[in-house]
Amino acid sequence: MIQSKITERYVLALLDIAAQQGKAEEVERQLQYVDRLLKSNAEFMHILLHPKISRLRKKKLLDDLFGTRLTDTVKRFLHLLVEKKRAAIIAVLYEAYKQDADRMRGIVKARVNSAIDLSPEQQHTCKAVLEKKLKSMVEVQFAVEADILGGLQIFIGNDVLDGSIRGRLDKLQKHILELNVS
Repeated sequence: MIQSKITERYVLALLDIAAQQGKAEEVERQLQYVDRLLKSNAEFMHILLHPKISRLRKKKLLDDLFGTRLTDTVKRFLHLLVEKKRAAIIAVLYEAYKQDADRMRGIVKARVNSAIDLSPEQQHTCKAVLEKKLKSMVEVQFAVEADILGGLQIFIGNDVLDGSIRGRLDKLQKHILELNVS
């Protein structure tokens, strides 16, 4: 997910406050709850973004919807986003918070694509190698992508390590085309 600098600032501020209060995990769970509720009712997000609905009314709607299920910290934060006309951040808040909280905890997320299903031993070895290289705890999601033909593609954040046969063939084709143009 690509975050704007503004979203990043707000999320880091919330994470900092939650960490100071010792409630980073609790805030994360509550943001996940907010995220699920908003995704199940897309109309509510449209209301929060509607320019003709007053900020006071939007905050009241948030209070009515979430009631006492949210801590004061999360409620005040959602109110702040509405007050500062940044309600659009609410749609990506959970994912952004989780990403930054994981980074704070030293957890890196990775996705590994392979042409065939990797055995548990291969998955364990791949995870161990990534953890050693990144010097962090790594949560790996493994997927089968038959069109890569062989090898692995590793996605870590915005970085891609392409060791697939498909990737090598594409590079070779590009190189040959460049030679023909010259």
